[in-house]
Amino acid sequence: MDRCVRISIAASILILAVALVIGWQDHQRLTLSRERNARAVSRAAGLGVSTVSLDGKATRLVTKRDRETSNEAGKQEVAELFDLLKDADAAEEQSETDKKFEKAMERLILLGPEAAELLIRQVLADKELKRENKEGILGFMLSKLCEEKPQAVLHLLPDLSGISADEKEDLHIRDTLLGMSLTNWGTKDPRATGKWMRENAARFPNAINDSTKVGVLAGAARNDPALALAQIDEMEIADKEQAITVITRSAKTAEARTATLSALRDYFSRLPDGDAKTGGMTKAIRVLVGSAFQEGYDSGTRWLETSNLDSSEMAIAGSAIEYHHTHKDTARWLDWLGKNLPAGNAGEPIGRIMTKWTELDYQEAGKWLATAPAGAARSVSVQAYAAAVSRYEPDTAVQWAMTLPAGKDRDATLRQIHQNWPKEQEAARNAFAKEHGIE
Repeated sequence: MDRCVRISIAASILILAVALVIGWQDHQRLTLSRERNARAVSRAAGLGVSTVSLDGKATRLVTKRDRETSNEAGKQEVAELFDLLKDADAAEEQSETDKKFEKAMERLILLGPEAAELLIRQVLADKELKRENKEGILGFMLSKLCEEKPQAVLHLLPDLSGISADEKEDLHIRDTLLGMSLTNWGTKDPRATGKWMRENAARFPNAINDSTKVGVLAGAARNDPALALAQIDEMEIADKEQAITVITRSAKTAEARTATLSALRDYFSRLPDGDAKTGGMTKAIRVLVGSAFQEGYDSGTRWLETSNLDSSEMAIAGSAIEYHHTHKDTARWLDWLGKNLPAGNAGEPIGRIMTKWTELDYQEAGKWLATAPAGAARSVSVQAYAAAVSRYEPDTAVQWAMTLPAGKDRDATLRQIHQNWPKEQEAARNAFAKEHGIE
């Protein structure tokens, strides 16, 4: 039967993996945690188990007897859920099966990690559940446990052989679960995760590789970028450049970028001078500022102005900005670059962005240029604009070039216009060259 609840375990895991990559799981986890917490508090109150209020005060101490009572309640919940799953599995009518699985799923979502682990072991041991239903249940529960208690999944790995009808798929499932669990565990405790990987590398040679290790560091970097960087050597990652890039890309907010920048400065300060040190820091800064640029002009410039970039770092930032970052605020960005980049470093990015803007919308670029205040940004922009329009409107380009002060910049712009002058206008081109002494 083709039932929507009968999803393969591999597909279940893949769905969650994709969700984690795009960030959807963060929102989902918050929603489910709130629901689970509300339910847990309600049940705990009924059992007399201590709960903590918003002010952080517990109603009473949790005793050993309380914990035993709570554990018994969890076991009872697992037993009830397992009976529900068995009942749904045994149903003959598709509509009845789907309805029962849906009812069970509502409770599975709210199941805590300890109870989830217990249920997984019970499902694994069962010999009567239909294979497709068993795969679907395990796929959902294992994916959930990867997120909530990844260490438990690592302990379960030896018991996961034979859960599908294909040995290769079993291996793929195991390696996928291993990678997801390590990444999630690394977010919380990268040192313990690294230790586990070192101790178990021989058992899982295909799964515990540089890619997995870098994934762990990406998760760790969201909480502690300095610790993540320190773990690169401890985890014996061969491609250090890739690891640093991934750690840097984990900084998605202004606060995270600032913390990561500080960690990067400290990390690279400990390396010997050389290309690896200089090039590595340059690449890392380009990644950080690229993230800031993507947030738009107001947020991006605010971070650049408050992150205490030194002159060399600010020059790197300028070299990283592109027209697709500035877009609707290109005029504001050009002015900011002219005022904030070190002397001698503003020309290249301003000229590059102005050239692209002119190519895509020369009229809007020209309107801004006509009202732009005098300064470094306008001077470089005039040169770029004149060079760009000279290919199809050389006379207009000449007019703009002549607004530049007499000197090497104007002379260089006039020579560029002459070089770009349309070939079919040879007489006008020659007259222009003669007028301005261009040979």
